[in-house]
Amino acid sequence: MLATRLGPAESRSPATWPSPSIEPLLPELRERVRFLVETAVANKSTISVGELRSLMPENRFPSDGALKQFLVTDERLSRLVAEVKGEITLRGREDLASHRRAQRRRAHDRLSQADDFLHTLGRMCPWIELAGISGSTAYAGAKPEDDIDFFLVTEPRRLWISLLFAMTTARLRRIRARNSPVLCFNRIVERNNCARTFRENREPLFAREALNLVVLRGNKLYRQLLASAPWIGTTFPEKFVGRLRETDEDDEPSRGRGLALGRLANAIAFLFLAPYLWMGGTVRNVRLQRAGRDRERFRTLVRPDCYATESILYEELRKEYRKAFA
Repeated sequence: MLATRLGPAESRSPATWPSPSIEPLLPELRERVRFLVETAVANKSTISVGELRSLMPENRFPSDGALKQFLVTDERLSRLVAEVKGEITLRGREDLASHRRAQRRRAHDRLSQADDFLHTLGRMCPWIELAGISGSTAYAGAKPEDDIDFFLVTEPRRLWISLLFAMTTARLRRIRARNSPVLCFNRIVERNNCARTFRENREPLFAREALNLVVLRGNKLYRQLLASAPWIGTTFPEKFVGRLRETDEDDEPSRGRGLALGRLANAIAFLFLAPYLWMGGTVRNVRLQRAGRDRERFRTLVRPDCYATESILYEELRKEYRKAFA
């Protein structure tokens, strides 16, 4: 597939570009574009012009056309990246743009599946205050082999009973429909832990993932979390403002707490699940290491107010984000 040519309105003389306000930032802009495009390609995907622009420093590109003009007229970037029907990819990997429509369609279908699952889970766990989707589905780059990654926030002392119900319900659904994608609960936290993380994290990768989270339940809490973390707006100002604007209103009325013995049930679930998940992670890591897939190994974080899994690949990506957005 050939990269599309820029239209007449977008193909001004290189002598007019960059503008005086952009020129001092050229090294930073080039590095940010390079890193974001290479990261997308490494995940067998592309990044849209609109998404790329939303991740640039504030007010640097007033329109998608201005960003495309920059990419085509900048001597270094024009040799590195190509634009294909609104998607940015590396030169030589223009073929990836042809897969984006299928990835977006698959991501849309998986969001519908996730929403249906949350409808069932919500009846059992009304204390889940926020439910979102992260990973490739959130980035609209879902591939057939990818899981559906959930991010859940619960009331205090309801995390482990929620995880128990979630895992059990997901397992039963998987038995009934073996061809359905795996539902993965790789991060579930209590509200106070989540609020503290949003305020204090300061990691560019966390900021990107927080802004790309697809919120299916709990828009009101999500907006409060974003508003409490102005550092995210410093890292990605345009994306930050856009997400705040999207989440002005809550998505559903509040419900009763349910399960009067919730604290006791949560404690019992913790005593049962914590060693099971820790041991399961250890066994899987041994298998991955024996298979020569060391970088896919992960650490399992098990605490009363937090459960999370993070792979070595994720930690490497976190370090790369720090360098790119230092």
